[in-house]
Amino acid sequence: MTKVTPLFPVRVETFPGNLAAFAREGIVHGTDGAQLILDKTATGNKSYRSGSFASARTFGHGRFEAEIKAALGSGLVAGFFLHRASPRQEIDIELTGNDPHRLLVNVYFNPRDDGAAFGFGYRGSPCRIELGFEATLDFHRYAIEWRPGRISWSVDGRIVHDRVGWDPTPIPHLPMSLHANLWIPRSEELAGRIDDRTLPSTAIFRNVSIWA
Repeated sequence: MTKVTPLFPVRVETFPGNLAAFAREGIVHGTDGAQLILDKTATGNKSYRSGSFASARTFGHGRFEAEIKAALGSGLVAGFFLHRASPRQEIDIELTGNDPHRLLVNVYFNPRDDGAAFGFGYRGSPCRIELGFEATLDFHRYAIEWRPGRISWSVDGRIVHDRVGWDPTPIPHLPMSLHANLWIPRSEELAGRIDDRTLPSTAIFRNVSIWA
């Protein structure tokens, strides 16, 4: 991720639960990877600006990994995840800046086939996992392995969490795109209240790999 590629273009957008807007200025590609920078710059109707990128194509089952150095600061979430809409399905890795010693994983599922307007169906219970290190201090390798009927999450090559169908949700079954972002949840329950004194803050992604 030392430069913009056709497979991973920069995203310019936001979503209702995000207090920041994603903009081209919120991502800088350098020798250490893609730096997603969240700062107090009003963008559109949002008070903050940040960076995001996503794959230009969708993928079925496979393994998706990246080396990530998370952002430090209350209210911040560095996300690496698979996502689709219509119906909405998602597999998450999230690193929250107020709790950098733990990893948050989650699964969202809605039924039916491609094109179905389902966005608010089954929702997996989020699970926080002790990492044994502080995710903001150095790069670590995070991976999602998505197979029929099973999802595994690993950190530095070690599986830290597994889910199978209906434990506690069905497993997503439709192709999804791969995303990375740094954002501010509207709800303070996820990552705490944003503290402007810690900004700008940066999450860095490098060596993104896909086996699908």
